[in-house]
Amino acid sequence: MKTAVKQRAGVYGMLCGLAAALGGAALSACEDEGQAQRPRSGGGQGAQEPEDEFDPGPGGSSGPPPVDAGGLCGNQVHEVTIAEAPNLYFVLDASGSMLSPASSRATRYDRVREATVDLVRDLGPLINVGAAVFPLDATSDAPCKPGGEVFPVTPGDPFDASQEGATTTSRFRSATRVEPLGGTPTAATLAALTPSLVELPGKTIVVLATDGGPNCNSAATCGAEECIANIEQQCPQENCCTPSGLSGPGGCLDRGDTVAAIERLAASGIEVYVVGIPGSEFYGDVLDQMALAGGTAQFVSPFYFKVDDLDTLGNVLSKIASIVVSCEFDLVDPPPEDGQTNVYLDEELVPYDPEDGWRWKSPAVVELLGDACQKLKSGRVEQVQIVSGCPTEVAR
Repeated sequence: MKTAVKQRAGVYGMLCGLAAALGGAALSACEDEGQAQRPRSGGGQGAQEPEDEFDPGPGGSSGPPPVDAGGLCGNQVHEVTIAEAPNLYFVLDASGSMLSPASSRATRYDRVREATVDLVRDLGPLINVGAAVFPLDATSDAPCKPGGEVFPVTPGDPFDASQEGATTTSRFRSATRVEPLGGTPTAATLAALTPSLVELPGKTIVVLATDGGPNCNSAATCGAEECIANIEQQCPQENCCTPSGLSGPGGCLDRGDTVAAIERLAASGIEVYVVGIPGSEFYGDVLDQMALAGGTAQFVSPFYFKVDDLDTLGNVLSKIASIVVSCEFDLVDPPPEDGQTNVYLDEELVPYDPEDGWRWKSPAVVELLGDACQKLKSGRVEQVQIVSGCPTEVAR
């Protein structure tokens, strides 16, 4: 509530207290004035009576605003939970090629990991987050070990998280700190992860980030056109993927099994977003097939999310997240009356507006819309506050 409004209310209260002692006409006048000053349901200070079809609250009657709490108008700060926060599950390529320098101080893997950590921090409670890397625990003698989970699906940090070291973001950062080595066993990794991913409650989205084509299938056979060493022009012979070739069958592009593994995830309701970072240019066609199988193809080719510059990877990941993140909030303690609730993003008032503000989706669910929702999804919001006790501010 604005200071001037508080002062006017205070003076008015003292005068009416005196009127109560005097009684008669003075008290009657005070009561009439009080009714005139009482804010209307659904409006703000000085707001006009809303249209008949406008109903900003879930039920009850409006009343005068009580004292402010925490700098916000109202004295009931609601406990909120994210309605249906999706499980955002990263599957990160940690093959030897991810050690390639991406800058003077960072490898490709460093940059991918940095971008995912930033996204986890920015989205906070809007997501549950998990991660796997592939291969996992590879050695020079066993370069094709399937990947595995390094961070189980965990709720993101609350908006007011402040203890560095105990947060989901910090633990995610530590868990994904691995040394890239080995091949790219994409199909085997996805097959190993599928049973646990399918069992997760709620909606699950897999984000697969890679710098090359899938391989490591010792049962594969291929000609030179599907042999990774030949495709990358690193083969001194006609076909490096023959049984006696330098790469052997494990160097074949494992196209069929990888696409099939993604199709199985998609059939279980798990969408797979494919992100190809620099180094994957030779494999655009197979990455397109993977994106189509995952049910997340873009409208035009490349159907996968192609990243030509790792400086833009954060924006690409944010774009993917914005597709799946919810803008709905469940109120653990819904307001007792209508027309007395306001929404703030980082203490900035968001007016009630069915286009670019917020609305009641149900008596206990607030939904951000339009510009407000996009701001939330962008990761630029550190705190969402839903407060009752003052008339709802309506967009004019």
